[in-house]
Amino acid sequence: MLLGELLTIKYGKNQSKVVADSGYPIYGTGGIISYSKDYLYDGPSILIGRKGSIENVQYVDKPFWCVDTTFYTIVNEDLVIPKYLFYKLSLIDFKIYDEGTTIPSLRTDTLNKIKIKIHSYEMQQHIVDIGGILWKLNK
Repeated sequence: MLLGELLTIKYGKNQSKVVADSGYPIYGTGGIISYSKDYLYDGPSILIGRKGSIENVQYVDKPFWCVDTTFYTIVNEDLVIPKYLFYKLSLIDFKIYDEGTTIPSLRTDTLNKIKIKIHSYEMQQHIVDIGGILWKLNK
C-alpha cells in the first residue's frame, strides 16, 4: 500500500502563541521542546520530521502540539493499527527521501508515495503486542 492510503499527513504549527509552563507537550523533530495551553491533535499519531531531523519518527497517543518543522499524522485505523505503523516507519531511512538543499527536508507528496507492506490486522496486533515488549527492553 502507499503511505498516503494509510494516513493523512498534516503540518505542525508555530507554537509561539500557545507556549505555557505546563500542559500539553509540544514536539519538535527531536522530541518534547516545551508545553502548550492547547493541543493540535488528540488522537494516536506518528510524527515525522519535515525539516532538520527527518529520520526521527515519534509516536504520540495523548493530546499534543507539534511545531511547523514536524508533520503529524491521522492514521486510517480501519486499515492499520497506529503503533504498528509507527514500528514500520521507524525502520525506514527517511534520509533517502531528503529533498532539501542545505537542510534535510521532506514533502508530503514524497511521503504519500512510499510503499509499505502491511500485515493482516491480526498480525499487526501481534506485532504491536510483541514489539511493545521488545521496544521497552531496548530503551
